[in-house]
Amino acid sequence: MSFAVLLAGAYFKPFLTLLSGFICAILVVIFHYFVFYSISDCQIDYQQSRLVRFEVVETYSEQSPYYIKASLKHIESCPTSIRPAPNAMLSITSDKPVTSGDELSAVLKLKPYRSVKNFYSFSRERQALLERVFYKGRSVGEISYLNHHQYDSLRVSYRTYIDKITANTRLQWLYYALLTGDKSKIGYEDRKHLREIGLSHLLAISGLHIGLIFAVGFYSSKWLLRVSHFRVSQSIQLNKLFVVIGFSCSLVYVYLSDFIVSASRALLMLGCYLVIYNLGKNPVRWRSILYALSVVLFIDPFTLLNPGLYFSFLAVMVIFLLTKKTINLSLSFLKRFVQLLQVQCALFVGLLPLSLYYFSGTSVIGLLINLIAVPLVGVLLLPLLIFYSLISSLLDISGLLSLIDIALYFSYQLLLSIPNDWRWLSFNEFNFSLLIISYITLLLLYFSPNKYVCLIPVCIYAVDSKLQPEAKFQLDVFDVGHGLMVMVSSKNKAIIYDLGPQYFGRYDYVHRVLLNNINKQQLSVIATIISHLDNDHSGGLASWKEAGYQHTLATFHPQGLLNKCKTTTIKLAELNIRSFTAKVEKASRNDQSCLLKVTGFNYSLLLTGDISAAAEAKLVEEEVDLRATILISPHHGSNTSSSYEFIDAVNPEVVIHSSAYQGQWHFPHPEVVNRYNQHHIQQLSTAKYGHIRIKFYSDTYRLEFAREQESYWFEQD
Repeated sequence: MSFAVLLAGAYFKPFLTLLSGFICAILVVIFHYFVFYSISDCQIDYQQSRLVRFEVVETYSEQSPYYIKASLKHIESCPTSIRPAPNAMLSITSDKPVTSGDELSAVLKLKPYRSVKNFYSFSRERQALLERVFYKGRSVGEISYLNHHQYDSLRVSYRTYIDKITANTRLQWLYYALLTGDKSKIGYEDRKHLREIGLSHLLAISGLHIGLIFAVGFYSSKWLLRVSHFRVSQSIQLNKLFVVIGFSCSLVYVYLSDFIVSASRALLMLGCYLVIYNLGKNPVRWRSILYALSVVLFIDPFTLLNPGLYFSFLAVMVIFLLTKKTINLSLSFLKRFVQLLQVQCALFVGLLPLSLYYFSGTSVIGLLINLIAVPLVGVLLLPLLIFYSLISSLLDISGLLSLIDIALYFSYQLLLSIPNDWRWLSFNEFNFSLLIISYITLLLLYFSPNKYVCLIPVCIYAVDSKLQPEAKFQLDVFDVGHGLMVMVSSKNKAIIYDLGPQYFGRYDYVHRVLLNNINKQQLSVIATIISHLDNDHSGGLASWKEAGYQHTLATFHPQGLLNKCKTTTIKLAELNIRSFTAKVEKASRNDQSCLLKVTGFNYSLLLTGDISAAAEAKLVEEEVDLRATILISPHHGSNTSSSYEFIDAVNPEVVIHSSAYQGQWHFPHPEVVNRYNQHHIQQLSTAKYGHIRIKFYSDTYRLEFAREQESYWFEQD
């Protein structure tokens, strides 16, 4: 097929280069995917244990069971592949400590890596793909220690040195990030503060840093040659030698930063510019940036999944567009300040759509703060840090860094004293379509001689949005593994049913999933109901209360969660919400589950907690109105529930099983699946589809699945 396209390109000469490049890009993507990003050819059966030899890359817990990231060197009964060894997230039970560099052998139960998938939430599967983590598993036998590899590379030694010389400073995370590109020392609160005041980009190693290192290498080598009085033949082009030395210094700096995207982009752009210049060509800036982008994508086309790529290249493009007309080094200080202000305004406008899309907001004061922070960090602080890191290996000048640290920490605290409302402006309703429309509008505004043309895409988007039918209400069944977390919303108000599980006594899905969806949809929660106190239904309760939603429990649980929920009816916009329980004698905690019936607009929903067949029979016997359009299956699809009589009484069109992928209980049970199939009821499972969203309109409803709508082709099952 590619050969046929190439022949067509050869016939139509103007398209030959474009078609050849397109074919080359396809082949590069296919090559990288099958060599670096596709799962191993080995067929893994989770029920089968295998002897695996692996090396510990990173540990995430300090006691057994150890949660680790490991490189799988060999898997029993799997052929040896020429591809790089795949990584896996493993739970290892061992009496001995497990540390990075250990080479171990153990019997493992492996399965393909899969995480939960929810709308408006961080995709762990995509991050795992980028890190080549293809499996997860656990040990089921004894662990054999084979060897230990001491990782003492130049990069590790350099980072250890920087960590040592910047210790005992209040802003160590800032100096460490600027010198190494490693942001692991930045805490969650500091990351949040930097984003709110618009300074996150300063921690990314960018063209300013690379250019500075190149200049240091270039002029230092030039100065050393001059003061050494070393005789050099006139036939040698010294400038090229100085360029090589300067570029080598930049290359070492980027290597020490672990080739992060922004640093790699800047280095490649510098390299392209130098090559074009030394070939005697006109170093057109657009050529430099396009060549750099092409090389980055040729080395790894999956870099496109990194938002940093878009921020990095777009920032350079904006600067190129603006500085083409405004940069003039002979201007006065005031006019240079005006130029800097123009550049900052252009960057703010140019990066604003990306910021709104990825971060659901933008820094309000970032534009003003960057006028001072960019020159301060790029021109003063970074050179001082480089000087300090070089001299500290010979002399103790920690007092110098202490003085700088005191001044910077005081300035940082002043910035944090600015009220939150002045720091960050939230804008949740910014989708991919609006992102594209924004950049089309900006391009037309800049390039089109008739500026009114830029209003065309805005008008098209406005008309299209107006013509879109508005859902009457919405059901969200979140993907939380083995557990349940549901939200019913209508007209910016919501009711929450259950809060999902908690793992390891600290991790739940309230902050990362539920609150993200509430904020993104700009909802106000009027009530929360906990069906029963099993961990998989109430594990996120502490986080929910911590987030300030404890008062929402009073409606259905006025006597506390240890008692049965209150049987009552409330209104959610135009929806009727009714709670009730099955009156089973000596009921178990599961059978005491609070059920919820939502009715409105000729539709109805039934949420059933973990009730068993006994509770179902009691409800049917008492002729409780159970009829529903959508049913959340009792007990996640367990065989102890979903009796024939109950299914007949509910008679749903769709049943949703909230269950884990290849979980230990294998829900929904095959017999339960068969029962619903016999009634010709459509079945959906969060294990298969991820977050399931149903939007109800006047005469129909629409199903949306996170695994289908928010996954690329290489992420599909």
